[in-house]
Amino acid sequence: EDESRIIGGRPCSVAQRPFQVALTKRGQILCGGSLVGARWVLTAAHCKQPLRDLQVLIGTNTLRAGTGQVRRVSRLLVHPGYDPRRNDNDFMLLHLDAPVRFGPRVKKIRPATRCPRAGQNCSISGWGTTKSPGARLPRDLQCAQVQTFGPEQCARAYGSAVTRNMFCAGVAQGGVDSCQGDSGGPLVCGGYLQGVVSWGLAVCAQRGNPGVYSNVCRATPWIRRVIGSD
Repeated sequence: EDESRIIGGRPCSVAQRPFQVALTKRGQILCGGSLVGARWVLTAAHCKQPLRDLQVLIGTNTLRAGTGQVRRVSRLLVHPGYDPRRNDNDFMLLHLDAPVRFGPRVKKIRPATRCPRAGQNCSISGWGTTKSPGARLPRDLQCAQVQTFGPEQCARAYGSAVTRNMFCAGVAQGGVDSCQGDSGGPLVCGGYLQGVVSWGLAVCAQRGNPGVYSNVCRATPWIRRVIGSD
């Protein structure tokens, strides 16, 4: 299993994904995330790093310096049910040091209140590696289409490692997946934030081994409590 966890995607514009943010550590891509409020980003708990090392890039297709809006993280809150051994409840909220400026390329996304059904068409995005095994980091944001898998299909791949706070998504024949560097980023179904990229096998996009996503519907009450009316 790989901790930091887009293969088979294509470049896309942040205008199509205005909620997508990049979490960088000393200038390098660390994880993705989703804007859920003017000062709040939802990402994966396993992306946690010392605050002083983190920057959030908002409203940009590219990770080059000087593009988009840049914020520091003033505090981070890990989901109270997070279990790092199992990657269960792999959620973390980042509080930004100043509100973002909303516009065509910067919008928040609503966390899903309904849990996913099998066979839903969804999209994933990020700046993670586009090659696995090996690594090739793209300059520009990549997007891909995937389908949600039912619990039985997911259990065939990973057994009891998948809890009800997780679900699987991918394509049946393999070849499309989130991968190293995409962790914490969005899986979006029908305009709602349905999943957060969490874990998978170290070699991504293998047939029969879909990506595993934290199940946002199970964390929405916690998210709402923390961010309030932002």
